[in-house]
Amino acid sequence: MKEGTQNYGSLSKTEEGCGDTAGSRPTWFTLTKPRIASDGAEDVTYSGSKRALLNRWMKKVKVRGGDLEAFIGPTDHCVEAMLRQHGGLGLEYNSLDRNIIDTAAWHRRKTQLIKAKREGINESFNGGSQRAALQSTDDEGCGGFDHEAVKLLETERERMEWALVVAIGFFMAIIGVIVSRTADDLLEWKLESALEWLERDGNESFWYYGLAQHVATSTILAMFAFIPVAIAPVSGGSGIAEAKATLNGVVIANCTAISTCCCKAVSVICSVAASLPAGLEGPMIFMGLSIGENANRLVPRNRPAFDLLRTDRHRIDFAAIGCAAGVAAAFRSPVSGVLFAMEEGSSFWSTNLTWRCFLSACVTVITMYAIMSKVLGNGSGFHVSNMAVFNGIDTNSSSNLALGDSDHPEFYLWEYGMFMLVGSFGGIIGGLFCSANRALALLRRRLSFNIVQKGIEVFVIAAVTATLIWVLPSFFSRCGDIEPRRLGHTYYKQFTCEEGEYNELATLLLNPLGAKGITLLFTEDDPDAFSMSTCIIAGMTHLVILCVAFGMSISAGIFIPLLFIGACLGRALALICNIFLDEAWNIDPRTYAIIGAAATLGGVVRVLISLTAIVTHTTSLSFFMTPVMLTTLVAQNVGNWVSDRPGIYDVILQLRGVPFLEEECPVVGRNANIRARNVMRKNVVTVCAEMLVKDLVDILRSNNDPDFPVVDKQDGSLVGIISRIDLLALLSQKKVLVSMGEDEVVLSYSELDEARPDPRNLPTGDEIGEHLSHDDELKYVYIAPYMQIAPMSIQGHGSAERAYEIFRSLGLRSILVVDKHSRPIGIITRHELALLEEIGENEHKVKQKKRSTLLYSQPHKDTQFE
Repeated sequence: MKEGTQNYGSLSKTEEGCGDTAGSRPTWFTLTKPRIASDGAEDVTYSGSKRALLNRWMKKVKVRGGDLEAFIGPTDHCVEAMLRQHGGLGLEYNSLDRNIIDTAAWHRRKTQLIKAKREGINESFNGGSQRAALQSTDDEGCGGFDHEAVKLLETERERMEWALVVAIGFFMAIIGVIVSRTADDLLEWKLESALEWLERDGNESFWYYGLAQHVATSTILAMFAFIPVAIAPVSGGSGIAEAKATLNGVVIANCTAISTCCCKAVSVICSVAASLPAGLEGPMIFMGLSIGENANRLVPRNRPAFDLLRTDRHRIDFAAIGCAAGVAAAFRSPVSGVLFAMEEGSSFWSTNLTWRCFLSACVTVITMYAIMSKVLGNGSGFHVSNMAVFNGIDTNSSSNLALGDSDHPEFYLWEYGMFMLVGSFGGIIGGLFCSANRALALLRRRLSFNIVQKGIEVFVIAAVTATLIWVLPSFFSRCGDIEPRRLGHTYYKQFTCEEGEYNELATLLLNPLGAKGITLLFTEDDPDAFSMSTCIIAGMTHLVILCVAFGMSISAGIFIPLLFIGACLGRALALICNIFLDEAWNIDPRTYAIIGAAATLGGVVRVLISLTAIVTHTTSLSFFMTPVMLTTLVAQNVGNWVSDRPGIYDVILQLRGVPFLEEECPVVGRNANIRARNVMRKNVVTVCAEMLVKDLVDILRSNNDPDFPVVDKQDGSLVGIISRIDLLALLSQKKVLVSMGEDEVVLSYSELDEARPDPRNLPTGDEIGEHLSHDDELKYVYIAPYMQIAPMSIQGHGSAERAYEIFRSLGLRSILVVDKHSRPIGIITRHELALLEEIGENEHKVKQKKRSTLLYSQPHKDTQFE
């Protein structure tokens, strides 16, 4: 580095103040790693929720008179400090940055690419002489910009991007078929092998032999479902909550790793085969997320034209495309995949992303058509009716329930009122389910199970579930004649009934929930096929088991179980109503099975548009769109009213402390007089464009900021920002470390990108710079070419709502707060913005104590704004 070089930074932080903070860093801000359980697995739970911490804080502080500002005032961050000290804001979660890259190294890369492409065009055009002359003329008229070269580069990149989109859909289809067929075949084998004992005559003890075999195989399969989650704890659960967080820009350690995807696939297969109330749909969406998020690994690193496809922006977009493909694989509905990714998944949407999601979802479904109808040898061709999951049409039939069969579910105009009633019941069930499951999750947290205890929990719940679904059909044995039934004999279970009869409860409980259970409830037009008591017992049994089991250490989705529960209870409601209605006014139980399924699922997960598309497509009943939409709309609002909480996936994010940012700023941020300086973290560490390596290493070791403002050495004004990952990448490349008087070495963007560490496994503490020698620490590093020029910032007296809107809409990792001289005085990350929700909760408690003083209403005295 040349001595006396005048640039953005200074030579040493001790000379010009680079590396200093706006104030001393409090001890509570030291980032602590997640607790490690005794089994060695990372424990992602914490000692208490954020709101529980606030409640305890309220009891300790007396809110009287002038103590209100001391309690939570504009210049005091005591609540924030306590929350951070307890890990309540999820400080172990990193963030991605969707901001457009604007660095000198990036622009240098673009210039070199255009120049190289221009040379290639010239060489291919008559030896280059005529082309060079023409290009020279064009350059003079447009400032040296080669439109043709740029167009060719953009075309190459777009082709690669579309190829990745197709690849995501193709791989998701293969995984979807493997997972679904393996789970269904294992479950069928387990059930049939146990039921074979009942077909033997002459010994009543065969019933107990069947029970013993069923319980034994179910518990063994449940333990096989537990082992992958014990290895990779993040693979447990449904996976949709993690998908929402990832698409929101949150980095969860090892969440989207291929190993995690494999663990989730094995676990969900065994969970379904163990007869637990588990569905494949949530885990399939997670697998699609993992495939999409890792799609950029297929991008060749030796092609700089494709560098853009490896940025955080495209990683999130590919993850959203993978989610759409996952939904399409689960329900064989491309439109449902796009709508779910848009409504429930992706936090950043665009028209181009819509087209890419749709293409990937279409590729997924078409590939599944080919595999299931040709490769697996079903011999039924490409009939679309075969792919409607719940329409009950035989695989060898070419008819379609919605178009070719006149005997389909129907309803009258006056029944729209009944649909709203069913939606209300679904919302009540959903609200109670979310509240009860949250209470159980908090209980599990307080008990703090180790790996052995978690395994015992899975074993016990699996054994109880297997015993119940075998014993209940024996105690509540109601037999029906199988001959007049609409579907094939393979759908019905004889169990303890006579030859030619079927056990109603066994048919619902001892069948795959999605493949046969829901299909029976949706398609059996005879009201006597399943009695009211049978439907209620089957629905409530699975509801209770699902509420208890959802949250234990296995991978399991809840879409199919909730659809089954809602179908049972909806059909039971129709049968109850028919008792009091005249025969001419009898309602169709199939209709209310479909409506009840949508209502229950909507009341728990609180989705609307995508759920409507899923139900109408999987039943081949497009004219049910308005009833389903009305029902889910009512269920969503009633569920919010009953539980006073969002859907189950948002509850999971809150319990885990994930700093998830909703699209709209919290109420307190929109209505209270909160400024950016009130929510910012003041202890911002600044660096200069030229830093002593030892000073830079000390900065990285002493704090965990995701980004560092780069300031001018003369007046301290903001000139750029550089991420922690880029600084770690620079320190790993010794060739950029130069001594005084030497010329600086500038890495290309591709070299920098290759040197970046995995954001899911960043070095911390003494791991940073451990490869550097003492001589290396006395050298300098030139960071100006790699910093983001003119970073996003907001003045301290700007509103917190504007800061939230800028941060959320642009998908930033951080936003700087500056004074009137453009000097950084603080930094806002998603962890600070997530506090707005808790501050709003605290304001509500203050009002309950009959305090009329508004929070943050006092003027902020700060010399930097005078």
